[in-house]
Amino acid sequence: MPNDPGLVNDTCIFMEAVPGDQGAHNTHGAWWLSADISLTGPVSGADTADSGQVNTVTAKFHRKSASSNCHFPGDESISVELWVANPSLVMAPRVRGSATRVGFIGSSLPAEGDSGTQQLDWMAPSGLAAADPQSGGPKCLVARCYPDSGTPSGTNFFLPDDQHLAQRNLCVVSTTAHTLVFKVNTLNLALPLSPFQPSQVTLRAILDLAPNHFVKNTVLGRLQLLTGFQQLRTTALTGGFKFDLTGFQVSQVTDHSHQGLTPPLNSPPSFEARVSLPTRRLLPIPFAANLQGVNTGQACIFHLIQTSVNDVAQGGLTLAVLKL
Repeated sequence: MPNDPGLVNDTCIFMEAVPGDQGAHNTHGAWWLSADISLTGPVSGADTADSGQVNTVTAKFHRKSASSNCHFPGDESISVELWVANPSLVMAPRVRGSATRVGFIGSSLPAEGDSGTQQLDWMAPSGLAAADPQSGGPKCLVARCYPDSGTPSGTNFFLPDDQHLAQRNLCVVSTTAHTLVFKVNTLNLALPLSPFQPSQVTLRAILDLAPNHFVKNTVLGRLQLLTGFQQLRTTALTGGFKFDLTGFQVSQVTDHSHQGLTPPLNSPPSFEARVSLPTRRLLPIPFAANLQGVNTGQACIFHLIQTSVNDVAQGGLTLAVLKL
């Protein structure tokens, strides 16, 4: 996805998807687990909002060094926006039920080569319907930081490519059941091929049996706070996993999620399908995993990913499931 045209005059301010990436987000990695955004509910803790409480949201932003020869418009401050959503793959402003902006504030401009941090206190309203982005529970986050003369898009975040943004989509759940059903929202930002033919996206679910250092540390930072957690699962599931695409127009389903359904060489267990989605309409899609055979205390790491049919990154969420 291209960069936000309203922010192209600045190439100095950036947020990191992975520490050290200098704003050059790796769209083939877990770019949606940025440590530059955090949400802490006073009761529920990390990545979770508490209704009727003041929740702490923090954004960290960076400025490239003088030696980078980046272009800066000469502003004296930075604008910081913070958005929240229910568990989601793709989010967008001005889509009913998608992301809601809960913070907009000016922040001091960091020196060249330095970083800045802005904290906001978000009072999550009480009594909202569960479908409201500001309701309590696990949240997905988007932060946008840019020189205050910039005018970012009001209809698109331009994730993951735009360096002024970062996303944190990590949900940790525990269950005693043998079957997990987790609802994730998404939407399609692409223009339809015709009024009668919605454009397609690819939905992919991956069971990460050998997470890299960044993913492992990020997920363990949450799991190790949960009573009963013992270890990450390192073998495929007996019963597999999938998106429940009932009612959608689906093609090219590839299921390598079960034991015995051998994925391509050196590839993790996965489920993939092409799905036709209407444009700019929020859609809930259940993800289901059969946890039969998962030992008590084991946690499974799933990456839920949306791309274009040409494999252009659009959204992602990491779901850690602890079996109790």
